[in-house]
Amino acid sequence: MLARHRRRLRKAYSHGNRMLLMDSVLTAHLLAFYNPVLRSLRTIEDFSQTEEAKAELDLDRICRSTLSDANQVMDASLLEALIEDLRARLPELPRLDGKLGQLLKRLRLVDGSYFAVSANVQWALRRRKAGDARRDDRFVRLDLQMCCLSGVPECVEINGWGTSEVAAACRNVEPGVIYVADRGIYSLTWLQTMLQHWADFVLRIKTSQKVGVIRENPLADADVAAGVLSDRIVVLEGAGDTGPELREVRIVDASNPQKVLRLLTNLMDVEAHLLGEVYRHRWQIELFFRWLKVHANFEHLISESRNGVLLSFYVAVIGVLLLYLHSGRKPSKYAYSMLCLVASGSATLQEIIPILERRERERELDRQRLARKKAEKTGK
Repeated sequence: MLARHRRRLRKAYSHGNRMLLMDSVLTAHLLAFYNPVLRSLRTIEDFSQTEEAKAELDLDRICRSTLSDANQVMDASLLEALIEDLRARLPELPRLDGKLGQLLKRLRLVDGSYFAVSANVQWALRRRKAGDARRDDRFVRLDLQMCCLSGVPECVEINGWGTSEVAAACRNVEPGVIYVADRGIYSLTWLQTMLQHWADFVLRIKTSQKVGVIRENPLADADVAAGVLSDRIVVLEGAGDTGPELREVRIVDASNPQKVLRLLTNLMDVEAHLLGEVYRHRWQIELFFRWLKVHANFEHLISESRNGVLLSFYVAVIGVLLLYLHSGRKPSKYAYSMLCLVASGSATLQEIIPILERRERERELDRQRLARKKAEKTGK
């Protein structure tokens, strides 16, 4: 799957005096992605001198200073063609019956998360530590859009000073998609951009957001059973007299019955309780960020340049896609751990596939058991 692209990348910066080419940079980063021990330029340099690494890299050693320079110079966007190729190879999304299944096929989850970098990176965001007014730490923000059904990132942006999560979201709007986001990204600008591009949305809004109520919609028995408190057609305050008519659904948070969620959408013909189910799928992107930081060890980034950070996350997306294609399943901590064993030579792909299948069956049985308990509780 990588051979054709590695040949293309080798030609990108080909020069008689250059020993480290972009195909080797990609390979080194991928080897590091699947090995939790390799989390610095120094450890990658040390690993590059092993026989296992030499067989893949076709080099005697990758000097950490040379790799650092390559991270700054070699254009990360050259990996986008590889990402699109791998994404096109993903198996067909499962056929889902019912209205919720049709909605999930269109769902795009939107969020951003901070990742630490070296303190001297000037272009990074700066967040003051609690209780220390003198010290600032540097962070970059990964702005991500993720396909709900596949669990695969669709849009990836690395941002520092001068770009908000709202601005990143506005740059990546497609018609026909249903965007789902928490209240931290909500803004009138993004809402207007989605409406202009014929996109749909289910957004959580703050309790302080004021609306003008046009009419109340009656609640069905299924809505009441799911914890829906109200369903009404509204106009946002601040949108003007010509503001679009939207729909606000207030629903009890399933994880905290004391909390009420306010959901804003332009989907007028979808049952209120289904909108609650759609929003609950947003938690998948939070789990992905946690997986990326905890299990894939991306809590602290090894590059200081914007291009190098983007390259690292592109490699992570490639690694996730390869994981999906080799295991045949959505990315998970189990699949990642087993693929690490394969990459390190401790297991073969043939050995881990039955283990993954058994693990997935166990997880599916757990999900079915929890769904039955929830249905029994709701019925009571």
